[in-house]
Amino acid sequence: MNFQLPYNSKAYLDLLHLILKTVAQSKDNLQIVYSVLQANLDKLDEFLAHIMQAWALSTLPQAEPEVARGIAEIIVSFCILLRQFPLGDKASHLEIIITGHEIASNVFTRREFPHDWGIAQNNLGNAYLYRIHGDHAENLEMAIAYFRRALQVRTREAFPKQWAITQNNLGEAYRNRILGDPAENLEVAIAAFQSALQVFTLEEFPLDWATAQNNLGNAYRNRILGNLEENLAQAIQCFQHALQVFTRETAPQDWAMVQNNLGNAYLYGVREHYTQDLPKAIRCYEQALIVYTEEDFPLGWALTYNNLGIAYLCNSEGNLTENLERAIYCFQQALRIRTPEASLKDWAMTQNNLGAAYRDLGKVDEAIHCFGQVLEVYQPGDFPVECLTAGRNLGNLAFRANRWQEAIAGYSPAIDAVEQSRSWANSDKRRQEILSAAINVYAKMVQACINTNQSDLALEYVERSKARNLVELLAARDLYPRGNVPQTVIEELDRLRREIVTEQRRIEMRSGVGEIANLETLTALAAFQESRTYLNQLQQELDELIRRDIQPYDPTFSLTQRVEPVTFEQMRNLLPNSQTALIEWYIAEEVFLAFIVAPHSQTPFVWQSSTQDYQALMAWISTYLTTYYDNKQQWQSTLNEQLQQLATILHLDYLLSVIPSDCSQLILIPHRFLHLFPLHALPVGGGRSLLPSGTQLSDTLYLLDKFPSGVRYAPSCQLLQLTQSWNRINFSHLFGVQNPTLDLTYSDVEMAIIRQAFDPHAEILVKAEARKEAIGNQRLQAAHCVHFACHGIFDLESPLRSALVLAGVDLKALELERCLTLGEIFGLNLSQCRLVALSACETGLTDPTSLSDEYIGLPSGFLYAGSPSVVSSLWTISDISTAFLVAKFYQNLQQGSSVAVALNQAQRWLRDATGDELQQWMEEQQLPLAPTLKISLARRFRQNRQPFQSPFYWAAFCAVGQ
Repeated sequence: MNFQLPYNSKAYLDLLHLILKTVAQSKDNLQIVYSVLQANLDKLDEFLAHIMQAWALSTLPQAEPEVARGIAEIIVSFCILLRQFPLGDKASHLEIIITGHEIASNVFTRREFPHDWGIAQNNLGNAYLYRIHGDHAENLEMAIAYFRRALQVRTREAFPKQWAITQNNLGEAYRNRILGDPAENLEVAIAAFQSALQVFTLEEFPLDWATAQNNLGNAYRNRILGNLEENLAQAIQCFQHALQVFTRETAPQDWAMVQNNLGNAYLYGVREHYTQDLPKAIRCYEQALIVYTEEDFPLGWALTYNNLGIAYLCNSEGNLTENLERAIYCFQQALRIRTPEASLKDWAMTQNNLGAAYRDLGKVDEAIHCFGQVLEVYQPGDFPVECLTAGRNLGNLAFRANRWQEAIAGYSPAIDAVEQSRSWANSDKRRQEILSAAINVYAKMVQACINTNQSDLALEYVERSKARNLVELLAARDLYPRGNVPQTVIEELDRLRREIVTEQRRIEMRSGVGEIANLETLTALAAFQESRTYLNQLQQELDELIRRDIQPYDPTFSLTQRVEPVTFEQMRNLLPNSQTALIEWYIAEEVFLAFIVAPHSQTPFVWQSSTQDYQALMAWISTYLTTYYDNKQQWQSTLNEQLQQLATILHLDYLLSVIPSDCSQLILIPHRFLHLFPLHALPVGGGRSLLPSGTQLSDTLYLLDKFPSGVRYAPSCQLLQLTQSWNRINFSHLFGVQNPTLDLTYSDVEMAIIRQAFDPHAEILVKAEARKEAIGNQRLQAAHCVHFACHGIFDLESPLRSALVLAGVDLKALELERCLTLGEIFGLNLSQCRLVALSACETGLTDPTSLSDEYIGLPSGFLYAGSPSVVSSLWTISDISTAFLVAKFYQNLQQGSSVAVALNQAQRWLRDATGDELQQWMEEQQLPLAPTLKISLARRFRQNRQPFQSPFYWAAFCAVGQ
């Protein structure tokens, strides 16, 4: 808390003595106390709280216990009176109140005075719930903590009414909570209100019952889970229940408040009933305004006019212009009270609504002015949701008006707000949802930057929308404290980080937040949260490790540091030499873009498709995936033709013409669906759009043929930046898994050749040995290369359930508990590993439905586990061709080639090799083949001049990372 010390501190101390004396002698006469407070408004500030705390610390420990308790009771009474005092600065009053209840909490200890201690905890919770100073999210967390502490003594059995009061307060804290999952927060709030209503009945506690019903109605109105129509019906019923007690005659102010809330329930109703519900909303607001007059209840009057304006703004019935003009009138009325001086946040909210009305009325300049003013108040770090709304409003309006700089001015803080909200979310799933919901803001920002010739800025925003969860995980994993921290502490830090990520993946895989919708009581919700006990325990262990063993060496160490976005200059510096170029694609709303980063370019070259190209790409993707999953034989036979079509749609030949002719290495960064396709195997050359009739496949030039130093992939530039910093020079120790399901005949051949390359440092689990329990970090953390020759599963509907199939698994049942799932791969320790090779089907597939382009697939797990390079496959691969390809790949690696070059060379070799050449190679390698298998292969090689020339055999594998 920052404030200037007043010149005369004694005046504050004298005032404190006067207030406490007056409260003690007033015998509950409010006016006597209030007259003293009103006469000293200038001193009811944070410094009075400071003086009161210092005075209590010096006075109460010296006083007799009974005297100290008496003083504490007076301080509590003062805090309660100050909470109700209508004049002065509310923010300062709450700081005084918090200090007073903290003093009481120290006097009335839990052990000696549990009831009074519980009251103090509940009061502190209320003060933090409505606190104005400080970080709003942190204040709400403090409120929740205090309410939960109060409930430790305010049990239903011992103090039923007090228990219900605190449950109601806890519900309000969770209903307004910023951190955590919003859906889960609202479910906890609903359960808390329902618990309160078990005690607060209409007959015994009518006012408390009505208050809890009103709060429960607000929670149901905002509920995310469940059926929207049912939630709103429940909210309306709750508000109508509250109105049974809060009547206009007996409780006019509460009646008006509930009328306003009921109007909100109708206002945000289901679209199908909107024409019937909107007039009901307007009627409710008009009813509220009978009581809420500007003179008597200015804040309620302004709030209701604001809501009435929203109702007219949304009203599509009747004369639209008149409705919008009424909306503008209502917002202008509200702004008479909602001034920047009175309440900056409320002013900004109504100002944003006024901007929306001007926008819909076609008054662009006025609307842009309103939205711009709002963004001066709604800063991303303080009000991320509101900032996103206002920034998107400004950006979209300016975008439609071709006012690109103003569009950028709106989208920039909106994106900052999205990223702030993501940092507060407590799960990868929620972070992904937040980014996906705002992905159109990123897309429009990229387009606005391109339209202002800022292609470097456009590419930076493309990167900010890609694979953020994995980027942040990797960045946090590589974050280590400064100073001479003992190695044992560093090892424990690594272990806890790995286990926490693994447990988070396990929870996300097995229990989605949707399950919470079926939990009807706080007890049931507590049981649900108890299932996360182990994760909480791990997090507490990590926090304690940092506090106890790390911060004494590095006081500023934290695992929540912001990951700064990658700049264009940093992207260009990722190119390892002057002969490397990078192509990054971005699929927007109606077009797709390709950015080319060349070694000496000051800005990236950007190419933008036409709308027709975009539609062609979407149609091609649909056809490709449908054919792949429904008719594998047709997909295989038409693969080369399909890849030619994709090359044409992407205008690949033109893009290559932009790249300097001396570039010999290419880095590809796909986007969304493009991760699923072998871009390195796209046909190129001569501007041809179709293969000439009768052309042999082996005569076709493919993308990897143009770049002899390799074509490799990365999920994003920032991920590439992270993995390139991992320097792994050793490559002598192998850990492998070989044919655990006993049905991959050629994997035995494959592993025999690989074993030779690493002998004598090769540890391979063969067939039945390759059980899940045998694959542990003790074995893996010493490996320089990890190779899986087994089946792989990619779960398109739930990518976290993707897995490698191990021994003991029934291939028909696929028991995941016996497989190595993606969630478990995140917990592996590959700190010495240079390469993970997944010689299995579909191990390179990622979630194509992710709007935020989260790179969710087996490669992401191995990247996080520590391997800077992963080789994986994009489709169900051929057993025999894979064995040959992988064997050649490892031979190339042993000769010193990089992963990408070794793989590309092996792919070209397999594609171009004749049957005779393959036969000779087999004999030279002395492959351990059964006699019948040798005869079968010899026959196949004689019948086919180039047995593996189709991309189906050689193009499935991709090198991701270094």
